[in-house]
This record gives sequence, C-alpha cells and structure tokens, in this order.
Amino acid sequence: MNKDNLHFFLGGADAEMATIKELLDKQGVAYSDAKLAWGASTSKYGDEIEKVAKEGKTPVIVELSVDSPIPLNTINVDHHNENAGRPASILQVCDLLGVEATRKMQLVAANDSGYIPAMMEMGASKEEIAQIRYLDRATQGITPEQEKQAEEAIAGAREVCGVTVIKMAHSKTATVTDRLFDPDKPQNLAIFSADGEVNYFGPEDLPQIARQ
Repeated sequence: MNKDNLHFFLGGADAEMATIKELLDKQGVAYSDAKLAWGASTSKYGDEIEKVAKEGKTPVIVELSVDSPIPLNTINVDHHNENAGRPASILQVCDLLGVEATRKMQLVAANDSGYIPAMMEMGASKEEIAQIRYLDRATQGITPEQEKQAEEAIAGAREVCGVTVIKMAHSKTATVTDRLFDPDKPQNLAIFSADGEVNYFGPEDLPQIARQ
C-alpha cells in the first residue's frame, strides 16, 4: 500500500501509540493526534476523518472506537475487544507501511498484548522490561514525582495476613505493580491511596471473604 495515500488518526496515549507516532514521523506519513486518553473514539476527530477521505486519502483509525459515521475506505487498526486476536496495533502499522518491526517495537507490542509475561516470553532483559514499562507509564501521564512517591511507598510496605499493604500519595498503581511484579510469586497486594481510592491485586475471592 502506498504510504503517501494514508492518513492516520491516533487513539489513546500509551507506549504503543507513542511508538506508532514515532514510526509515522520517521516514515514521513501524515497523521492527526488529538492527544486522547484511553477509550478514545472517532467522534473526537469531528469531521476530519471524512475530510481526509474526500481529499482522496485512506483514513487509518488506530484504537478508536467507532461512535460516528466513517468513510467506507477507512482502515481500522486495533487488537482489543472485538478485534482481539489480531496482531498488536504497532505490528499492523508496520505491515501497512511495509516496515520491519524493530526490537523495541516488538517489545512494545508484547507489552501491550500481554504485559510483562509476554515480554519475558520474548527473552526480554530486566532492563528492557523496565524501559518499556517506564515508557508506558510516562506516556500515560505518570510523572517522575509520582514514580518517586511509589518507591517511597514500597519501602514502607507492610504485610498483613499475607497481603502486602502499601499506602501511597496517588492512585497510579502501575508504579507499584510494575516494580513488584514477580513471575515466581503469586500477587497479593492492596494499595491505599491518599485520594481515597483502594485497589487490590490478587485472588479474586479474597476481598469477598474479607467482607463476610
């Protein structure tokens, strides 16, 4: 496919979307980025998708739920929900552009499809995993200060009835769960955030038992 005839519309920000944007910049491919969050939809671009089609180009929507009329020639790049089972979006974009995926792209794809275990299956090093997870968190708006607060919270963790209890200044739980991920140890973690949010990661029946 002629990449000069494509115009991409980017979805919610994360490591995969940032890597796709980086690839499009490098390849000189046209795109629109409304700097959307997860759950982004086509209506956020108004009539821009239709305008691109009328100009003779092929719109490519990337991880955008379709909640508005779109041109018949629109290409839908996604691998979530009803699109589960398709390759990761970054790999689909590489295929459209006729580009071979780099090691970083493959790691980003694995992370987006299967988190840390999927990267480990690729033989990723601890450094590679840490870099990709940091990129994912940063792209989603997690700040260096929040990263530091998470490290401080982990240092003050305590164990109660087999559950690791952490009290943290914010509710960006990935800053904790990423750091404490251990493939050889079942997850059993409760995070209490200063904003009143409480998150539990572990056996699904434990919170139900605790309420009985």
